Amino acid sequence: MGRSTHDRSCYAQHICGSLLTLDVVVCLQRLQNVYNGKERSVIAAYHVTDGIDSCCIGFLKKELTKFSGLYEDVLAQVSSVQSSYSVAVIISCLPEETIRQITSSMFDDTESDDS
Repeated sequence: MGRSTHDRSCYAQHICGSLLTLDVVVCLQRLQNVYNGKERSVIAAYHVTDGIDSCCIGFLKKELTKFSGLYEDVLAQVSSVQSSYSVAVIISCLPEETIRQITSSMFDDTESDDS
């Protein structure tokens, strides 16, 4: 997860990403974002405290945006913190709809292989 501020701050942190520390739990959310006047899809990491999503404290790398459906509403825990990025491990199950989509596409691929 990137720790760049992207010119953001909030009540909880003076610099966006400063709460992204070891063992912090985040909830990943797909959203549309405007940066430098351009709209883009991003996967944001929201700090989870007492079971409630609070402020956005980081973003997944843009290369992962094409897999955004897999990350929607997933909980992850920060396992490593570097100077410009952090590594988080998924600690929740994938949402049921995502599992259905993956399973359905696996069966669709199997059927086309048999033909």
